[in-house]
Amino acid sequence: MARTFMYPRPRPRGLLGRKLEADEQLVLGAGLVGGLFAALLITSIPLKIAAFAAVAGTCAWATLAPYKGRTYLRWFEIRRTYKRQLRDGSLLYKSKAPSAGRFLDGRRAAIDVPVGVPQDMQWITARTAYGEIAVTLQPHELMFTAAVEVEGMRDFGSLDTQDKESLIRAYEHLLKTTADSGGRIRRLQWIARVIPSDPNAHARDAAARRDSTSPAWLQQSYNELIQKVAVTAEDRRLILAVGIPYTPDLVAEARRYGTLHEGYAITLGKEIESFVRTLGRGQLRHVRNLDEAGLASYLHHAYAPSHWIDDTTGMDRVTCWPAELDARDKKHMASRSWEVSEDSWYSMTAWVKELPVLPAGINFLAPLLLYVQDVIFSVSVTMDLVPTDQAISEAMADATVELGTADKKAGKIEDPRDQKAQSASLSTMKDIANGAAGTRLAAWITVTSPNADALRRDGDTIRAASSRAGVRLEWCDNEHHRAFANTLPFLGGLLTGGR
Repeated sequence: MARTFMYPRPRPRGLLGRKLEADEQLVLGAGLVGGLFAALLITSIPLKIAAFAAVAGTCAWATLAPYKGRTYLRWFEIRRTYKRQLRDGSLLYKSKAPSAGRFLDGRRAAIDVPVGVPQDMQWITARTAYGEIAVTLQPHELMFTAAVEVEGMRDFGSLDTQDKESLIRAYEHLLKTTADSGGRIRRLQWIARVIPSDPNAHARDAAARRDSTSPAWLQQSYNELIQKVAVTAEDRRLILAVGIPYTPDLVAEARRYGTLHEGYAITLGKEIESFVRTLGRGQLRHVRNLDEAGLASYLHHAYAPSHWIDDTTGMDRVTCWPAELDARDKKHMASRSWEVSEDSWYSMTAWVKELPVLPAGINFLAPLLLYVQDVIFSVSVTMDLVPTDQAISEAMADATVELGTADKKAGKIEDPRDQKAQSASLSTMKDIANGAAGTRLAAWITVTSPNADALRRDGDTIRAASSRAGVRLEWCDNEHHRAFANTLPFLGGLLTGGR
């Protein structure tokens, strides 16, 4: 049976600017045209001005003015989409994996994915010197993604400030060389997954398996061994996902091989292998590639932590999704694994609305990543790698805007907040010129709990820890299912091309 492959279609870009969505441009344009039309129909000049200001001002307010942390138009679209999905039933997902079956050549039949996850994904298996790795093509995002598990320096917290800063500089060098190397990787996603564990589980298991008839010297030796075993109360995983844009050059190179699918596997495998070899520059250790079974197991665990990450038995591109997903509640979503019959896990996701505005130390996220106990959560940071020349150009444009809009009239005191913004723009421009990496990032945090009451308590714990770290959160009500997907290794949560 021949393998079919989907070609991504280019996404339409805006006309007025990169930071305005198409619907925002439409509302602004309609407000301007409507205001002019209303002014033409009215004869009185004061009424002309009032009518134009009312129509155009209302549309501008709905599009640009802050409203509940976003804008009125953004909330309107979120609520409209939520109601539409509620009507068509897509917010209640039930996996068809048990009845999907297989083809004669062993391939699994494709099934629908949960709401919020990138649609029409294609799975590719690429080979590298470090083993197989699963690559997913997201046609609507024009992006190939793959994930590896890495490990940072274990004793980072015990290092002195100078050694910590040298490690940070090594990490910055990794980002800069990746952005400026001319390679295909243009996006990175870091996912810190924290899962509480039972520190006494090993001792209880040893006591249950102990043979009371064994010699005393063996009993004593085993007791000493148990005391020396290092046990932690949390299992911490660091997942690094890489994104390679779908480009005509990549397609042309893939066509040099027998089939397009084979060409993608070979080309992307070489690119990912080359990147993994450079992880040592950032003081990162490669642990393993996430092949199809590994990635599927991680995805299933993310929806339902009762499934352990390392349990890859029977996991593939079909069984990776939860057995059920209920996203109809505005405050959270509920998901259930195959391992349980009735119990569901409840999750809610927040986006990082604001990073620290004051100078922060190297360990500024320690209250969130290290000091939170007995909470299952993931912290995802998606980065667009910007080449140095482009980063300097954008920084110069920002600095020009800040300085150009400053009101420095004689006899008028300048707003200190404007001074701070101007200094930050100039400092960013100088830092990039001195070798700092240019990145554009977005961060998301997902909290998962066994019931709704525990979810509210754990959410308050994460919010308090974020406040101590100088980070402000906003829970994504009405769209937790979509925001949850931004903490999966699909490099979501960041607009393509900075639009």
